[in-house]
Amino acid sequence: MTSSRVQRVFAGVWAMVPFAALLVAATLWQAPARVPTHWSSDLPDGFSTGAGVFTVTVSIAGFCAVAAALVAALAVVVPALWSRWIVTVLAGVAAAAAATYGAAAWGTHLAGTAEKVHVIWSIAPFVIGILWAIAAYVLHRTEPVDRQAVIDTVPERSRVVPVRGGDVVPWATVVRSGTLFGTAIFVAVVLTVTTVLAWISSLWLGLFVAVVSVAAVAFTAAWSRVEIRVDDGGLVLQSQVLPVPVLRVAAGDVVGVEVADLDPMKWGGIGLRWLPDRSAYIVRGGPGIVVHRASGRRLGIEIPEGEEVAAAGTHALLQSAGRALAAGHGRTAG
Repeated sequence: MTSSRVQRVFAGVWAMVPFAALLVAATLWQAPARVPTHWSSDLPDGFSTGAGVFTVTVSIAGFCAVAAALVAALAVVVPALWSRWIVTVLAGVAAAAAATYGAAAWGTHLAGTAEKVHVIWSIAPFVIGILWAIAAYVLHRTEPVDRQAVIDTVPERSRVVPVRGGDVVPWATVVRSGTLFGTAIFVAVVLTVTTVLAWISSLWLGLFVAVVSVAAVAFTAAWSRVEIRVDDGGLVLQSQVLPVPVLRVAAGDVVGVEVADLDPMKWGGIGLRWLPDRSAYIVRGGPGIVVHRASGRRLGIEIPEGEEVAAAGTHALLQSAGRALAAGHGRTAG
């Protein structure tokens, strides 16, 4: 069995653990007669039977366990990147489901009665689900990529070649996305209303929703206006809305660069898009830069200023990557 297959199996088993934990819990402890299921303030106002909540959560965790096992078994058919994300989501959902029952039952046990379970217990399943999903993602490592095999897929005229001497001529341009700006406004309005309602119901729940809302709006807004820059270090996408870089591609990670006409239908649509083998930042479609990375993934960035500006950026990045290759900074694996 290859290392990649073993890693997929480990990640799949990790996604099954919440289901197994629920089954163990059912044999060792009797479900509470009554557990909280809804909070309108710091204390609950909705309740259900412990057996009923257990049945729902064990069904969800069981489905995720079976699906994770199926994905692991079909390792030959399911692409590694798809498998990694599918198992990550399944692990997170399964853990959140198991934690929902666990938090309700254990919270009731500690409080002595379902009516006294604090709202903080309703937040715990989300945190546990996220942490469990991150662990599954880490466990499901992909096999090292053969750099030469990736280079062979790049058109010969677009490949990085060693460059000795001379300085990289810096290149930069600014790209604005009205779609992402509008999306950021929409997300801000919806999440503001959600946060206010959650805050009215409970201070703790409102605080949790507020933190998630701010992060979601900031992430979306950061991509609405970015400066695309090439220097000695490689390619950088720097947000002009927030003082943070939103994406970096090291010069040693680049194996090819080319100018191409970016069709949104082939790259996942308008805006910021992630697909199994490529990602893209497209405003409306048109000339742009396609970066071939050592990992085998491609990055497409539309340059609204036109093909001439895109060609200048391509030349600068090829020069930066060529200097890194000559200096021995090119990575051997993605």
